[in-house]
Amino acid sequence: MMGMMKFCGSFSSCSTVKCSSNCRKEMDSRWSWLVCFCATLIIALIFGVSLNFGLLFPVLMDYFQESRERTAWVGSVQIALIFALGPLTSLLVNRLGCRLTAIIGGLICVGGLLLSSLASSIYIMYITYSVLFGFGSSCLYISSYVITSLYFDKNRSIATGITASGSGLGTMSVAPILQALLDSFGWIKTYRITAGIFSVVCVLCLTFDPVVAKKGERDTDSRNSEELEKPDEQDVRIIEKRKWFDFSVFKEKVFVVLTLANTVASLGHNTPRLHLVRFSEELHVSADAASRLFIYIGITTFIGRLLSGFLCNMRRVNPIYVYMLGLVLDGSSVVYLTQAKNYGHLIAFSFFYGLADGLEVGTFNITILNCVEPTKRASAFGLASLFYGTTMATGPPLAGFMTDHLHTYIPSFILAAVAEFTAASLLLILLCSKKQTERRETLQSEEDGDFEHTFMWETNV
Repeated sequence: MMGMMKFCGSFSSCSTVKCSSNCRKEMDSRWSWLVCFCATLIIALIFGVSLNFGLLFPVLMDYFQESRERTAWVGSVQIALIFALGPLTSLLVNRLGCRLTAIIGGLICVGGLLLSSLASSIYIMYITYSVLFGFGSSCLYISSYVITSLYFDKNRSIATGITASGSGLGTMSVAPILQALLDSFGWIKTYRITAGIFSVVCVLCLTFDPVVAKKGERDTDSRNSEELEKPDEQDVRIIEKRKWFDFSVFKEKVFVVLTLANTVASLGHNTPRLHLVRFSEELHVSADAASRLFIYIGITTFIGRLLSGFLCNMRRVNPIYVYMLGLVLDGSSVVYLTQAKNYGHLIAFSFFYGLADGLEVGTFNITILNCVEPTKRASAFGLASLFYGTTMATGPPLAGFMTDHLHTYIPSFILAAVAEFTAASLLLILLCSKKQTERRETLQSEEDGDFEHTFMWETNV
């Protein structure tokens, strides 16, 4: 009997290994681009709803008869939790895989939106929308970026840029839909319809096959199936290592400086976006006209995210300069916003702000994913998100608090611009060192324990 059990166990192990060998997808293949496409659509849905909260901001403010500060907490906490819960969701990715984590996140998002439509006070929305929808979005966000980085080698920066462009795609496509739904059905039915649309993410994430190999490995694996049936100790160590957080990412200077800079920048980055509709109304611009500003932001964000991917894929381009350009342009556009007097000025701001957002966020995501080992990417992405997600939650409510007491948006917008310029200056830690080299290493298989630094700056002060 024991012999039969051992035989069945060994047969199951062999069949599992053979199946994983034959079923694994190749990197940089057509399937990889399908995964990238699905991840982009998921990101588009996440941020299409989240970043267009400014459209619902005045509606919820009037419905619940709440202040700017309390209403702003609903949207800002939800957006912040997408990033702040990064360590938790990256742990789920390491333990459950990208596919299952994304499915769980999609179901939680749908539930959060449906429960939000039943909210009788703004405080209930803190739980249903801010927490539930924020946590579900975080699961989808981390899973989408990690699976994209795993499926690409040569075109990783381009693929990550395309995935990041989903934010702009969602902003410009979802904004008119949300405004039309609000005008026709009100905010309650709008959330219910949005929940139904959002359920499509559970189908898109089915493409997140966790078994992936570099090109040419499938044939090699088939010829050496006997060796695969007996994984060596190094493979076991790699698998165990990916189960938990890896705090060694803080030894990477690029990771630490970029995380610090983005943490400061996040204090003011979303402030003008969330308060844009209410600010526009104070300039006597209608809600419909103000909603079109999000389309302009989305268009240029989409262009900026794609541009960041192609720029970061060039050997001669240092992504730090691209990231700094995005920060400076972001701060400058907010300063310009303080001088806006009519709708034309708001349109100009939207174009510059969207381009800055695309360059800033796109380059940051690409660099964070590529400055550490493949086995540490989920941990690095999650831990970085924890830091800048915290400050992201406080920016818009702080702006609302200042505006409620000062009766003008100008001081809060100036504060947001200062945060962007300060973040850009922090990057001088990397750029003003005595010796800076930029090197690329050839990515070897994860089974061999080697890794690629697509962007690695070795700085000797």
